Amino acid sequence: MDHHRRRPNPEETVRPGVELSPDDEHLLLGLARRGDTGAYGRLVRAYQDLIYALVFRSVRDGAVAEELTQDVFLKAYRSLSTFRGDSRFTTWLYRIAVNVCHDQRESLTARNRRRETSLEEEPAPAESAAPAGRPDQELEANEMATSFQAGLDALEPKYRDAFLLRHGEDRSYEEISEILGISVSNAKVRMHRAREMLLEVLRTRGFEV
Repeated sequence: MDHHRRRPNPEETVRPGVELSPDDEHLLLGLARRGDTGAYGRLVRAYQDLIYALVFRSVRDGAVAEELTQDVFLKAYRSLSTFRGDSRFTTWLYRIAVNVCHDQRESLTARNRRRETSLEEEPAPAESAAPAGRPDQELEANEMATSFQAGLDALEPKYRDAFLLRHGEDRSYEEISEILGISVSNAKVRMHRAREMLLEVLRTRGFEV
């Protein structure tokens, strides 16, 4: 047996979108806290796709999502000394991402109050925009998707966050409670309320759900 076999280096094996093991994550965080920007770069590489996905679902603009994702990792890097490891690093990143998205939406609202319109005031998608010959089923699916997104955008942030983390990111209720700083039971209540409000939006627009 080779007792000198080298342990795999997480800096060499990390893959985008694949969560690191707790041990490898701890090792890279320790190096990053000591100023190793390469180690932090490996953490970014591992988790940037996860964070970008959450941010994009919130802002629905690729360029803005890219910029905000960079902000998330910059804020995290500047605050590494405050991360004590009580939760997974990904949980902490999600928490920062949620706050960054909130700040972005508040800033956008402040610049353009006219975007605060009710669902009923939003124009229906024009049928002429659809290619000729598109099946009715596809048109209905697109209209439902548009209505669903409008409903999601209109949700209060606390309900939208819970819904996106649960259905967009497939996070457990335990993780959602940690990310949002609420109890598990409260996370379930928010998820239930979000689902009911979205279904009601679809029903009022004529969809059988």
